[in-house]
Amino acid sequence: MAESADMERLLEAFRKFAVHGDTKATGKELNGKNWAKLCKDCKIIDGKNITGTDVDIVFSKVK
Repeated sequence: MAESADMERLLEAFRKFAVHGDTKATGKELNGKNWAKLCKDCKIIDGKNITGTDVDIVFSKVK
């Protein structure tokens, strides 16, 4: 049961990032700007090992 609750919280967080700043967004997919925001807010981007450019490259390769 805990896994289900965790997954629901994860999906809700994803949806919030997916619609951030975009009134037309459905919440089903992220754009590059919101992917970078998610990475920054989650402290994935540290400026040394992983930069904003790195997460932009990852996004462009998997979109």
